[in-house]
Amino acid sequence: MYTPASFKEENPDVLFDLIEEHNFGIIFSQHQDEPEATHLPFLVHRQKGKHGTLIAHFAKANKHWKKLDEAKGVLVVFQGPHSYISPAWYENRAEVPTWNYATVHVFGKPKIIKDPDELNKMVKELTHFHENQENTGWKLDEVPEKEYNTDLKAIVGLEIEISKMEGKLKFNQNKSDKDQESVIAKMDDSGREDISEIMKRNLDSSK
Repeated sequence: MYTPASFKEENPDVLFDLIEEHNFGIIFSQHQDEPEATHLPFLVHRQKGKHGTLIAHFAKANKHWKKLDEAKGVLVVFQGPHSYISPAWYENRAEVPTWNYATVHVFGKPKIIKDPDELNKMVKELTHFHENQENTGWKLDEVPEKEYNTDLKAIVGLEIEISKMEGKLKFNQNKSDKDQESVIAKMDDSGREDISEIMKRNLDSSK
């Protein structure tokens, strides 16, 4: 990923936070010179493995998992908040438009999980994470055991021990403080606090 120094984010906690907040990622792999991609919700284990571990699961009917080579690396991309940025919001309007965005690229080797006990644990972890996030009060044990076991047989688990992460948070850090403050105000006015909060943190840390 092309990442100028001013946009590079290397703090793993910042990257893990972004993954957890935007955990619907895309796993990319290569098979016989053809690219493959699948959209999956991921859960990150920060302390598992040297650099952390991602877990997810495929529908067994999705043939992508069968094409994964456990000896070859895959790429998982997580897309954070993003927005078009107009030169009209700068002090000097004689600029070109740009796009502000946050993304994390995760690299590692895939491991397919078929063991029912491991699958059960993975599904419960992922469900528990999202139910806590949404605070719905729903419990997985509301699903009848027979139906749950049938559904469990229809998936395979995926575990990726992270070998490397690349983070890019491109939020006008290469512009003047005044321009950044102007974009922040515009984002706040348009209800894009997801963008403005990141920009505020970046601006505060640079002072």
